[in-house]
Amino acid sequence: MKIALIHYRGGLMDGVSLEMEKWKKVLTKMGHEVHIVAENKKEGVDLTLKEIGFENPDFERVNRNFFGGIKDFLSEKEFLDFLKEKEEELFHILNEALKDYDLIVPNNIWSLGLFPSLGLALSRLEKNFVAHHHDFWWERKHLIPENRRFREILDKHFPPDLPNVKHVVINTIAQRELKRRRNIDSVVVPNVMDFSSPITSEEMYHRVREELQIAPGTIVALQATRIDRRKTIELSIDVVSLLKETLTSKKEADLYNGERYSGEVILLFSGICEDEEYLKELKEYASSKGVSLLVLSEEVRKNTSLFWKLYNVADFVTYPSILEGWGNQLLEAIAAKKPVVLFEYEVFKSDIKPAGLKYVSLGDRCFRENGLVKVDERILKKAVEEISRLLFDPSLYRETVEHNFEVGKKYFSLERLEDILSREVLP
Repeated sequence: MKIALIHYRGGLMDGVSLEMEKWKKVLTKMGHEVHIVAENKKEGVDLTLKEIGFENPDFERVNRNFFGGIKDFLSEKEFLDFLKEKEEELFHILNEALKDYDLIVPNNIWSLGLFPSLGLALSRLEKNFVAHHHDFWWERKHLIPENRRFREILDKHFPPDLPNVKHVVINTIAQRELKRRRNIDSVVVPNVMDFSSPITSEEMYHRVREELQIAPGTIVALQATRIDRRKTIELSIDVVSLLKETLTSKKEADLYNGERYSGEVILLFSGICEDEEYLKELKEYASSKGVSLLVLSEEVRKNTSLFWKLYNVADFVTYPSILEGWGNQLLEAIAAKKPVVLFEYEVFKSDIKPAGLKYVSLGDRCFRENGLVKVDERILKKAVEEISRLLFDPSLYRETVEHNFEVGKKYFSLERLEDILSREVLP
């Protein structure tokens, strides 16, 4: 089959872009011709449709009025007429651009509801679809319109219940909620990683650290998520701050890799920044806690291959998100053979934890204090004690990361994706 994987954007480091690349790799291996279709011209995008993504002025204008209240139109009717006009334009564009494809796989277009004219136009195509839903609009407060008629559009069409559409979700919580809300059945396809070989090496560990001028014996905690408030990165700062304080007595002791601990612990940001104000707050908070930050977000934005390279410098990975549809950076850490400190978000507990990973827990309850997310001090202290043991015990460190790598290979690999696609998803 000739298959189009379509999304607002592609070739970037967001979870949807990364999963499309994995689907493309697996579907191509299965013998299909696969193209990624998106608005941007980033490497990895095979067909660019400038009308469907974030850079289209209509995209921003529609979303501003649909989700935030009518501001640019004289009346609700005028705005609805504009939506219909955009739908017609997009229908003709999509109908022509996608005419030669046997299967269309929209990613999040029918689940988030952004630029609703696009989703409505797409549903009119006489094609076979596999709708890949990573997140749903009802999971995001800012994507629930106050306007009743706009809410009805989402309730009825996002996602569409059509005979030519098969639905795929990424976790069992979403599967149950889609069934409850719309009586739509779906297949759970977890996010996956290539576990054919680790994405890091000892040689690269030393080389990349040297390039970044990180002194030998420095402990590096890697925060690989995008810089976004729901990632609650302030928890990573709390971990690093307490870890450095706890390890005062360990100075001159040998780390798991044989290096002599220098007394320095730094927190490295490798994810792209999507909230400059939040980044500013994090820098101020880190400074107040005595935590050294190395922020390489802009460098990664310019060179996405650097993102993967930076896993090499990490001694452990922090994953404190309180809300995730799945957990790409968790799988990346496992593939990179790095221990993980994580907050037990709902999807982790329901869909990932049963696989039997070994991890350092920040618990599953949090609260806010002065605008920042916190966990109980006793939980934080216990987590820091556990990561400290790992960092100074070569056998425990090695056993932990090798165990997780094998779990990842068994449950979250490209081979697992191929099996589910062939048995349960493809027509």
